[in-house]
Amino acid sequence: MIDNKGRLFGKISLVDLFVFTVLAAVIAVVYFNVGTGSRPVTGAEQSVLITFYNPALHDFTVQAVEIGARVINDTNETFMGTVEDIVIGDSVSFMPAVDGHEVATPMEGFSSIYITSRVQGRLSEGAVVLGGNVYGVGEEIIIWAGRAKTMLNISDIRLAD
Repeated sequence: MIDNKGRLFGKISLVDLFVFTVLAAVIAVVYFNVGTGSRPVTGAEQSVLITFYNPALHDFTVQAVEIGARVINDTNETFMGTVEDIVIGDSVSFMPAVDGHEVATPMEGFSSIYITSRVQGRLSEGAVVLGGNVYGVGEEIIIWAGRAKTMLNISDIRLAD
């Protein structure tokens, strides 16, 4: 089966076969983990609540967010609803302690903020489709919320009651 030159059946090099197999496996893993980027969208649009979070936002930016303000994705100008709820708390910043461990410490002049917006969209596999764009939990996004432009993480997407 294997000749003295390391070829299978005298035609295929074992090294080439191994490289081809590894390359095919890498392509398969990437394809199945990333896929084509499209998600099936079914059903009619529904009222959806999207919650955005930032652990440490300048107080002057926090004060510029208002109930009823329009939420717009700064990158592609997708309408992401209107602000329905704002929860402001102490900022969360991690600083090294004397013993070398990091501890959560509030920063002066900063606050944490949760902004919840209501929008008509299609829920799909734990994400929401708005204007042909898919937004998922954990995604970092730059939005305009009224007069405030800020970077936030999407912390929750759920069907509105």
